[in-house]
Amino acid sequence: MELIQNMAAGDHAILRDRTYAPTKRSFLELTTQDATLVQNKLLSRQIEALTETLSKLPQQLQAVSPSYSSVM
Repeated sequence: MELIQNMAAGDHAILRDRTYAPTKRSFLELTTQDATLVQNKLLSRQIEALTETLSKLPQQLQAVSPSYSSVM
């Protein structure tokens, strides 16, 4: 009985050692919350850039409008 218990314990240790894979956390590894914050920051920057572009649109249209009406 002792032999079987030792063999079973040895098998368990081997399986545990095979499945154990120590992982090193890197500086670039992000949590889900950090990744969400980064995505939100990027989206905010894109919205700011689009808002700035759209705010310039009326001026661009006015600049193009006189030359278009003179052609017709």
